[in-house]
Amino acid sequence: MNLTRVFEKLRDVGLIVPLAPRPLPHLIPPHFRSHEHCLYHQIQGHDIERCPVLHHAIQDLIDSGLVNLSGPSVTTNPLSTHSTCAVPLPPSL
Repeated sequence: MNLTRVFEKLRDVGLIVPLAPRPLPHLIPPHFRSHEHCLYHQIQGHDIERCPVLHHAIQDLIDSGLVNLSGPSVTTNPLSTHSTCAVPLPPSL
């Protein structure tokens, strides 16, 4: 799952909120990318996929136990029990 989708899911459940937009710096840094936009910072200049501040914010949520990255498995989310009865063959066979 990409960072944009993770951010959107966390935002939708209220675990993370976008930062207040700030004005662009007077001296534009050499790594500034005017064609990229960060949803977390609500400003252009870098892509959300490479936002170190967002990475740290998500890591803090994981470390505090508010976000669990373990997916479903046979121990945490087992399938419902299935019937073991056999389906009878048609009489023509």
